[in-house]
Amino acid sequence: MKIGIIGLGTVGASVLKILSGEKERKNKEIGDIEIIKICDRKNNDLVGYDFTDDYKEVLNDHRIDTVVELIGGVGAAYEISKKTLNSKKNLVTANKHLLAIHGKELFSLAEKNCVKLQYEASVGGGIPILSPIKENLFVNDFKSIRGILNGTCNYMLSKMEEGLTYSEALEDAKLKGYAEADPTFDIKGIDTAHKISILAHLAWGELKEFSEISIVGIDKLTKDDIEVAKSQGLRYKLLGEANFDGKELNIRVAPVTIKNDELFYSVNGVYNAVELDGNYTGKTIFYGEGAGGDATATAVISDIYKIKLGE
Repeated sequence: MKIGIIGLGTVGASVLKILSGEKERKNKEIGDIEIIKICDRKNNDLVGYDFTDDYKEVLNDHRIDTVVELIGGVGAAYEISKKTLNSKKNLVTANKHLLAIHGKELFSLAEKNCVKLQYEASVGGGIPILSPIKENLFVNDFKSIRGILNGTCNYMLSKMEEGLTYSEALEDAKLKGYAEADPTFDIKGIDTAHKISILAHLAWGELKEFSEISIVGIDKLTKDDIEVAKSQGLRYKLLGEANFDGKELNIRVAPVTIKNDELFYSVNGVYNAVELDGNYTGKTIFYGEGAGGDATATAVISDIYKIKLGE
């Protein structure tokens, strides 16, 4: 298997590190995975790799059968993804924004060109949540999906409960590296909406128009709101929720109060949790770190190996 990596930021660097570090052990199990070319505008001085700053060199390299897109956004990433699939190359991505907006088209292109589109890392970081829906629990008729899907917001809410104001919690999250310089997608609930949209698509086969999703973030919550909830034995969590009533897929994102006897109550800091409610399995919970280079990279690499194994 010969791959090209586009984007060597936090996740891309971890993918490269883990693939290199595990190469000997994994190659014995399922065969060689060779990194043919890496595209990145900054990190181009690593010894032993063929670097370029032009993604077209990756897409046009006839040796490469799988492209790993890790640049994010919906500009260049959208063009890269379309051209990858139309070039009959497999695509692995961690890009939830891309899939929430352009997923219908990309899934169709993958099917049309008989190639794989894998995206386990787009939701939940290192938490294996997409594969169980597709493979282990697929026989279920899902009633609902709920989840804490954004570590930045969850961390901020935990800090506000400790006494910080909203502004102080946001600054602390930035200092800890949990929040981007521009945290808009996180705090306004957009990132959570991207993720719950992808989960709903897997569960019910419909990718809802993003403009139709009700989205409320945590940016209007105050320290007083947190204190009032706390006095009542409640805790605010930003939840992405989806259900299918037999006719319509309903998706919403909003901060809601959680009782202290609910599992989500104890999910704090940067941790994520997802609850799937199936007609056969009942409620199944998935919990873990939802972000971070190494955690997310494990999901990316899992997708690479699935393609290698023909899954």
